Amino acid sequence: MKKLFALFLAVVMTLCLLAGCGKTETPAPTTEETKSEETTEKKIPENTVTGDPNAKDAFVVWGWNTDFVTILEKVLPKYLSVDELSRVVFVNAGGSDYYQDKIDEILADPSNALYPDIMLLEVGYVQKYVQSDYLQDVSTLGITKDDLADMYSYNLDLGTNAAGATKALFWQATPGCLQLRADLAEKYLGTTDAAALQEKLNTWDKVAAVAKQVNEASGGKVKLLSGYDDLKYIFANGARTQAWYDKNDTLVVDDAMKQYMELSKTLYTDQSTFNTNMWGTEWAALKDGDGVNTEACIAFCGCPWYTYWCLTNTWSSNCILIQGPQAFYWGGTGLAATAKCSDTALAGKILRYTACDDQAMIDINSANGDFVNNKTAIAYIEANGSGTTSTFKCYNDQSIVSFFADKCEGINAKLAKGEDQKICEGLFPVAVTSYANGSADMNTAISNFKASVHDMYSYLKVG
Repeated sequence: MKKLFALFLAVVMTLCLLAGCGKTETPAPTTEETKSEETTEKKIPENTVTGDPNAKDAFVVWGWNTDFVTILEKVLPKYLSVDELSRVVFVNAGGSDYYQDKIDEILADPSNALYPDIMLLEVGYVQKYVQSDYLQDVSTLGITKDDLADMYSYNLDLGTNAAGATKALFWQATPGCLQLRADLAEKYLGTTDAAALQEKLNTWDKVAAVAKQVNEASGGKVKLLSGYDDLKYIFANGARTQAWYDKNDTLVVDDAMKQYMELSKTLYTDQSTFNTNMWGTEWAALKDGDGVNTEACIAFCGCPWYTYWCLTNTWSSNCILIQGPQAFYWGGTGLAATAKCSDTALAGKILRYTACDDQAMIDINSANGDFVNNKTAIAYIEANGSGTTSTFKCYNDQSIVSFFADKCEGINAKLAKGEDQKICEGLFPVAVTSYANGSADMNTAISNFKASVHDMYSYLKVG
């Protein structure tokens, strides 16, 4: 509880840092040019409440966007009664950056009409709540080990606490990849064959060498990567072998993260990227450049939701998926019932048909295109096709579902901590940039990073 309370205080302290980004990811400064994109603060939005939270039998679900609403409207009516559905009150906090502040305030006040029966939880902070007493084990909702058998193991790890209790279930699987523009790959890498491209980019030394080659061949108009910031999830959510702090709450910088710092410095020194931040305006524009009159890059970090929904028309039928040097995960949403849930029977049904049932998972894919967290459902979709509303296609009819079907294997999520989002997306990128651009040496950058984490989370020791 000491950690949980400190986490709550830290959220409040860092609101100004996080409020400037419309996406979950909060980019860190890289160059003077991109810093200006991050200075605009956005007003914290009011909650949007659908339904009557003051109704006697209201069942309150909290989220930060409308992803769950699609499931609520298009999938759950097949499995829940009209009466059950009519009781659901959905609270949209208006953005993941504000969500923890709002939900923590409500959790501290169980008498509030908006106290959640079910909470949606982003992967970057799901462990903060899973390790607390605010959530209950899904077994108390009637969900058995057999119900969890088809889930990818890394997602189960994300939703399970140190005592082995599973408290959050995920309906998405989000294995990572590299996405390459076929036209630019052919011009600068000499091939559009996925296996050949994987061979060219299957180690970080090769990535650095190819990035330098592309920059030189294009006269700086085309880069392999938009920015070294694009690689942070690959290292943080795939390459690490140690968590951000040890059993004694002492901060640790894994060797993989130091490797990321060295790679970033190489890319910066060689001028092999445009030094953009993820979700920035310049970063987004590079997806559509022609590489002659306008700047462009060949590869972006990806995952199923990003491939389906975030790539532009320039990439349609022009995208090649490869694993790259490292398996990793990026994103995902957990669903959890609170310890004070007013109706565990209804909570159990919602969790079962949002995250467990094979047919319901196929229905979710049809409703919103999610690559679902269910091996049986994925095998069915791979064999029979997807009913997804997305019309995005890859180059040469590469199957998105078939490509990602085995990419969850080898992902290690046992290192996840409740502080990951703010460390990975807000604090460590500052250290990476200071080392990459030469404003600090490795030891100083890491020392400054640890101090900034301690300032945010006082219970974590610098060591």
